Amino acid sequence: MRTIRPLRQGVIVLTLLAMTGCATLTGHDEPPAGISATDGIPSTETESVWPGTRADLAERLFAATQAAPRTLSDGALLLRLPAADGFETNSSTPTTNLREALDRIAEILNQHPDTTILIVGHTDSIGSETYNLGLSIDRAEAVLEHLRQRGVSLLRLSADGRGEADPIADNATPEGRATNRRVEFLIGPIETD
Repeated sequence: MRTIRPLRQGVIVLTLLAMTGCATLTGHDEPPAGISATDGIPSTETESVWPGTRADLAERLFAATQAAPRTLSDGALLLRLPAADGFETNSSTPTTNLREALDRIAEILNQHPDTTILIVGHTDSIGSETYNLGLSIDRAEAVLEHLRQRGVSLLRLSADGRGEADPIADNATPEGRATNRRVEFLIGPIETD
């Protein structure tokens, strides 16, 4: 019988942990499937500092956007901004109102350089899945670029789009479709080893 070296065992264990961390999460207060702002195993230092940082971010982001951030089960902070008025129809260029909100968000994020930010774009179900996925990615990348231009380090930013895949409201109604058009920010601590 062949034995597995300790290093290989560690790699196998970490791979299994990573795979279980990518399990689909359900509920409206969870990040989209397979997406987490806090991937990895947090260090003791991060665990002790992050709750205070998260509370400060939540308070300041709410004051700046009037959107109530939520703490997710993995400890990340989720901020949802409606995109119904943030982008023109079929466009990834942020409107003036969204740019102003992003300016305020960038200022807050710049005061917390120990965080990572995953920006996720979502659309309603009008149009093809392929088109909506592309549009959601373009919108997330436009938001990322706006934050980068306002001084948020690109090393802290990432973008993804989910298209119409993760609705939080009924796409059969105009109100539901407006709710589903959104940009989400998943904010977590920078992991240190």
